[in-house]
Parts: sequence; C-alpha cells; structure tokens
Amino acid sequence: MKPILISLFLLIVFLQSCGLNEREKRTAQKEQELLAWEQRLKVKEQELDNIKHSLDSAKKQIDSVSMDNPAIIGKWSVKMSCTETSCEGSALGDTKTEQWEMTYRDNHIIVKAYSGLVLIREYVGSYHNNVLKIVEEKPNSDALISATLNFLGEGRMDGAREIAQKDCKIVYALNAKKIK
Repeated sequence: MKPILISLFLLIVFLQSCGLNEREKRTAQKEQELLAWEQRLKVKEQELDNIKHSLDSAKKQIDSVSMDNPAIIGKWSVKMSCTETSCEGSALGDTKTEQWEMTYRDNHIIVKAYSGLVLIREYVGSYHNNVLKIVEEKPNSDALISATLNFLGEGRMDGAREIAQKDCKIVYALNAKKIK
C-alpha cells in the first residue's frame, strides 16, 4: 500500500509541475504583450504632444495678427477641390461645398463651417493684409486642419486648406464666394 501512495504522490507532483511550466509560459507571453502595448501608447502620446505643440504655435502666430478688412464678415459658399493627397479614402479631384459663416470676436475671425444645416467644424484665425489664416478651433487628435485664403475683392477669396494627419496629408484648393 505504501509504495502505491508514494507513486501516486510522485505522479501528482509531476503532473502539477507540468501545468506550472504552461502557466509560466503564458505569463511571460502576457508580459511581452503588455510591454509592446505600453510602447505603442508611448508613441501615440508623443504624436499627440507633437500635434498639440503644432497647434499651439499656429494659434500663437494667428493670435498676433489682427483683422483689417470687415468685408469678409458674413456668409460664404466655399468650394473645395482635392489637389494633393497621400491619405487612403481621398482622391485627387474630390470636391465638396460648404457654407462658412464668418464673424469677428475678441480680435479673432471665427469661421463656422456648415454642410447643409449641420455645423461640421469651427475655425479660429485672423485676417491681415488681405490674407485670412484659420485653424480648426477644437481639433481631433488625428488631424490638424488649417486654411489660408487671399481676399480678391468683389466678394471672392481663393486659397488652400490642408488636413495634416500623422502619416499623410490632404490639400484642397478653395474658392470662396460671398453670399448676398
């Protein structure tokens, strides 16, 4: 009876040690996955810091310039045509039309962009020497959207809008006409 108990005890100890090796392998694999995930998070955090820094410097530059032509205040029909892209889902020649409502507040031009009746984006910027420079007021973490337009007189402006994402960008040619 004693040899059977000893054999049974050794068999149980042996079987448990096999499971221990499996658990150690799974734990080591989970640790590697967590380390890789942590590295990806650090890279994303750095990208967000870079975008924030770019936005802060663009806003400082815009804040230092004031408006000198009230003729741009009002509603505009803005036609956009894609002239450059390196982003998936975007193609040269893509077009869209938005309505922009421009107002002046606290030494800044505020531009509300509408698609139909839906407010889709708000820009803040300045107008100086017949040049309007705006950036998206509340950007998402994936893209920085900015535009520069030249006032041509007679209720017309031309320029470009750039959407800079972390690994691609889209440039639209803008043609704006004041709505009377």
